[in-house]
Amino acid sequence: MNREDKQRVIGKVVAINSDRFTVELLGGIDNFNISGFDDIHYFAQLNSYVVLPYQNYFIVAEVSGVREKELNVPFSNPKEQILSKSTTGKYLEILPIGTLKPIDDKPDYFRFDFGVSVYPALYTDVLYIKENELDAIFNVKEQIEIVCEKPDEHKEKCDCEKRRYITLSIGTSTIFPDYEVKIDIDKFFAGHSAVLGNTGSGKSCTISSILQSIYKLKNHSAVGSTFIVFDVNGEYKQAFSEISENTDIEVNNFCIGSTEKDVQEFELPHWFLTIDEWALLLQATEKTQIPILRNALGLAAIFNSEDDVKDLKNHILATCISEILRDETSSPSKKDRITSILQKFNTEEINLSKEFSFIDDEGKTHTRIQIDRGYVLDINVRNCLTVHYGEIKGILHLISYLEQNNEDGSSVFIIDNFQMPSYEKYQKFDFNIIEDALDLALLYEEAHGNRHIRDYCSSLITRVKSIKDRKDFNFLKKNDGNIVNYKNNLIGLNDVEKQKLKTSQIIVIDISAVEDEIVEVISCVISRIIYESVKEIIPRNTYPVNLILEEAHRYISRNPMGTFLKANKIFDIIAKEGRKFGLLLLVSSQRPSELSKTVLSQCSNFIVHRIQNPEDLSHIRQITPHISETILRRMPSIPTQHALIFGHSVNLPTTFKVHEAKPLPKSDNNKISENWFRQKGFSLMENVKPTDEEE
Repeated sequence: MNREDKQRVIGKVVAINSDRFTVELLGGIDNFNISGFDDIHYFAQLNSYVVLPYQNYFIVAEVSGVREKELNVPFSNPKEQILSKSTTGKYLEILPIGTLKPIDDKPDYFRFDFGVSVYPALYTDVLYIKENELDAIFNVKEQIEIVCEKPDEHKEKCDCEKRRYITLSIGTSTIFPDYEVKIDIDKFFAGHSAVLGNTGSGKSCTISSILQSIYKLKNHSAVGSTFIVFDVNGEYKQAFSEISENTDIEVNNFCIGSTEKDVQEFELPHWFLTIDEWALLLQATEKTQIPILRNALGLAAIFNSEDDVKDLKNHILATCISEILRDETSSPSKKDRITSILQKFNTEEINLSKEFSFIDDEGKTHTRIQIDRGYVLDINVRNCLTVHYGEIKGILHLISYLEQNNEDGSSVFIIDNFQMPSYEKYQKFDFNIIEDALDLALLYEEAHGNRHIRDYCSSLITRVKSIKDRKDFNFLKKNDGNIVNYKNNLIGLNDVEKQKLKTSQIIVIDISAVEDEIVEVISCVISRIIYESVKEIIPRNTYPVNLILEEAHRYISRNPMGTFLKANKIFDIIAKEGRKFGLLLLVSSQRPSELSKTVLSQCSNFIVHRIQNPEDLSHIRQITPHISETILRRMPSIPTQHALIFGHSVNLPTTFKVHEAKPLPKSDNNKISENWFRQKGFSLMENVKPTDEEE
């Protein structure tokens, strides 16, 4: 320890525990400050730092408590109650947090490493911290580096104009206001992160501020970045409205049911969904309803297929119509059901207009059917279904046609050991036939002896009818589209002459107008499509996509009661595997205890605003083992626009004031005093600003 270090000794270590040290201050330090070479240093502020010399480097410790040793002598005069400090000892409780090691070629510069593997000896000196040591902790090196375009010519000095961020300032330290809190861009955005806090604590402002800061550089902007925001509260269109002033950056806004000119209508064609996503949409139970749903979707797909699957279609239609003709329902009901089916599903051989002949028991061939005395019709499927006096006149004719055999004795339409076609994603079919396809699947199951299947699937049938009729599901009911173009647009690309060109950097999907059940479906399907898209990028992990999940507890639930939530596993998969392909999550939530444990446990960076719920605090403690009790105790008292950051992207856990977002997201608190005290009979239109056209 050199002469200067000896001059800044403030005390000695008098107690050592596994996670904290006790420091007894030197005598004569009454006000917890000491005059140094450069300034007067106050070292007893909570969450400030001190250093302990160890071999050729320093151990950095955080002040977690300040106390005086209690007096055992009574006041000389109880009425005066004058506090005497002449015989007291002053103590600091400190927590070791990291080390400062000098850089070999720059002795006045240090490298800070988080974590401590060694402990000081008893009576080790404790020093106040200097400015250059704080510089190392707060990483005050240049935020921006030069991107050299001529490395061969600029070997000694580069004057290229292109710049890029190395670190990103997100706020200022609350303890050391002269220091900016910076995140390492590679470590923050190349890993999963979480922004947590109570409602109104500033989560959306923090996310907006960070993204706005990224795009401040006009020259050599972050055009390779891709942020996809699930905006469940309709906040971010306003927050990113000025980012496009940087002409290198493009923001695309999608919304369900929006009429704004600069917002695109969000669509998600139903045939993009997998079977698990259909199960989530229809809330299908696993044991009985999902198999029927799978068959129904398979039927819908093959009857819309352009492939030659005539034999499959004929088998299904013949089996189902024969089952209807033999059941115990009334003749008019049988006619209506068969007619409805053949209007939606038909083949060249089995359709309402198909004509055929009938051979009776005596071997005579008939081409006409007797309906009544003097009233006959040509034999075709439609005429066979004619109901006369409550009886289907051509029932035997139609059954005979559907169950006819070839010359070798094999059935013409019925296939032995038939395997129901499976449903695969991205198979186009008309949304309007889903209900009929479900009925066909149930009929087919009933034809094979499962007479109670329709009762088991009653809720599934009701759900299908409900979705078909509800307008808020219109975004699903598109029958055309191109999955390749959809994937590219979703991650900000555009196909031009077989080249994928980068077109947009921020994609906001506003799903604030729909209910949680729809939010859950959209988030799962879109996340799965994005994951597939990123995995297809060649070379692997060269196109990073950051997925911002607002109010994530609404659709990444850890509810163990769900029986149809396999689609939700996509977030667990992305949390565990997405980093390898460049798909990263930024999870924002006010209820971390309701989030998937897998997703939260994979986050390597946390920005935590005020959290007061004991269950949420306990949950954070469980999933982040490196967080100390001292940090945990800070969370309930963090002011608005302040946050605690810890993780791989910062040197050490730090409380900071977030840079203000400009413009703010649309999440202001209600101005109660203004909105309460109004003139009687006021009009709500007073608060509505006129549009440009109205002006």
